Amino acid sequence: MNTTKNNQSQTAAGVDGWFNRQAEKFEASRFFWMSIYLTVQSCLGSVACMYILKNNASDIMLVSCAAVTMGANAVFISQGPGKWCLLSFYISVLLNLFFIFTNI
Repeated sequence: MNTTKNNQSQTAAGVDGWFNRQAEKFEASRFFWMSIYLTVQSCLGSVACMYILKNNASDIMLVSCAAVTMGANAVFISQGPGKWCLLSFYISVLLNLFFIFTNI
């Protein structure tokens, strides 16, 4: 019976297990990772805004790029829960990378 529970926990790992491991790693040294993630996503957001302005792209792209980046910064600065910090970081990075690649 223990092997059944062990197999179920291994199969349920997937993305949720990966995210939970990232959250545990984040919480272990929260202020180190907060400073790294805050700096990386802020720089990436400013680069994305630069490319959006350089291409005279839609104002909606610029506003959404700035809003997502500032929202992630707000979660970090307000010391939100670890999972919120990680989720906002990943959303910010993915969206800003999308904006960079569409405006190069």
